[in-house]
Amino acid sequence: MATGAEHFIRQLTIKMDEAARQWNATKDPGFRDQWYKLLRQVPPASVWEEARIPSRKKTLGKAPSSQ
Repeated sequence: MATGAEHFIRQLTIKMDEAARQWNATKDPGFRDQWYKLLRQVPPASVWEEARIPSRKKTLGKAPSSQ
């Protein structure tokens, strides 16, 4: 199942793809501006890496919990 972050990126990608298609079809600068506006919403890769990979500092020295 997709996480909230993955869902956000997927929805943003769909919107960006549509804006790019419209730009290619019409060359209307509004679609280009819309694409760049959506692009600015994408967080840097470092934020995604921190969210996907748990920090080793948090897990070092702790025994695995069994339930």
